Amino acid sequence: MNYKLLAENVVKKALKLGADEAEVYLENGRDFELSIRNGDVETIKQATSKGMGLTVFKDKKLGFSYTSDFSDKSLEEFTKKTVQLSLVADPKPWNGLPDFKKGKIQDLDLYDSSISEIPNEKKIDIAKEAEKIALAYDKKITKSQGGFFGDAENEVIIVNSKGISYSYKSSGVGFGAGVVAGEGGDMQSGGWSTSKRHFKDLDAIENVAKKAGKRAVEKLGAKPVPTQKAPVVFDRYAGGSFWYGILFAMNGDSVYKKTTFLTDYLDKPIASKLITITDDPIIPRHIASVPFDGEGNITRKNILIDKGVLRMFIYDTITARKAGVEVNTIVGRRGYRSPPRANFLNIVVQNGSVSREKIISGIKNGFYVTGLRGIGTDIPTGTYSCGASGFWIKDGEIAFPVDGITLGGNTLDILKNIEIVADDIDIRGGLNSPSFKISEITVGGKK
Repeated sequence: MNYKLLAENVVKKALKLGADEAEVYLENGRDFELSIRNGDVETIKQATSKGMGLTVFKDKKLGFSYTSDFSDKSLEEFTKKTVQLSLVADPKPWNGLPDFKKGKIQDLDLYDSSISEIPNEKKIDIAKEAEKIALAYDKKITKSQGGFFGDAENEVIIVNSKGISYSYKSSGVGFGAGVVAGEGGDMQSGGWSTSKRHFKDLDAIENVAKKAGKRAVEKLGAKPVPTQKAPVVFDRYAGGSFWYGILFAMNGDSVYKKTTFLTDYLDKPIASKLITITDDPIIPRHIASVPFDGEGNITRKNILIDKGVLRMFIYDTITARKAGVEVNTIVGRRGYRSPPRANFLNIVVQNGSVSREKIISGIKNGFYVTGLRGIGTDIPTGTYSCGASGFWIKDGEIAFPVDGITLGGNTLDILKNIEIVADDIDIRGGLNSPSFKISEITVGGKK
């Protein structure tokens, strides 16, 4: 079936039925996943799916609905129903399709056709091998949490009445393992995985599996430390979790409603001059890259924070019109079942020039954070409070594992107290950060 032609016909039909503007967002894909435990296959699932979301505007009134039934009769009724929804909605002056800057979308090399040809036997072998190596990492590892393998292919099409007609295909593939380590009465779990657009880009099975084992074993014997103020180093993965709170606080809807602590900070410093953050969804072959966003805008690299200065809030078109500002960020979409919403796609915190090891070696007494529980930042107030685990640093060396810790402070103070950024960024997902050192945070532990 020619899905782009199908989408174009639905848009035409909506206009014929009286809509002023119309947009179809269509997805068509398949997913495969398997899990194993103790060398035995537990589950194998494969599914195909398709669906479209239709947005129509009539006299500044909005109608939206979605369907997965692409039969002629169903689409006829679906389109008619969506237009009728717009007729009974309340008009809003900001309703309408974006004002597009047309252009050619980039080929980001997001699709690997060979993934669909991988035999299930090979997928099972990869998951089994990952589990086997992780279990053998150390004698303290007592049981498996399982191994897994998954892959997917997806086609995204967006067509609207303003002449936009874009599509792209993408693929994804990954595997991983998880294990439990025990010593005395203490038990700790650890896992690791790799996911890429192309099968050949996946990390080596041995590296992934050994990291899973290491992350379980190294946490054995973790204990809290006395409450104190101390320098804190966020490792590159915990660092990524830390940035979520700041990014959520940059949401344009929250700014418009004045429900974020960053409301009045546009073009003002909010962080150390060492911090530059971009949203870069055009990195070739990257798992979070896309050639166009959820509204049909051609994607580009945006600078959100530049040398500590907040340069941009994250708006979708309707929210930007409410606020009376120009849309210049990237708009996300959680599939065809929902309309577009302001979001970030592929955050990259700029790398530093100092090794993580050198940063740690310069700390006499401090906390090396490798895990966070939640985002920590209270969006309305900027108060930061987050459960954390990791390792205590003593005289420039990792001394012992730590857990049961709460980090506390003011988010803006924490941002401005970032004094060193490491050179160890690992661009592997949608939020990527190097390790970084904060001069001092309240580390809450035992009294």
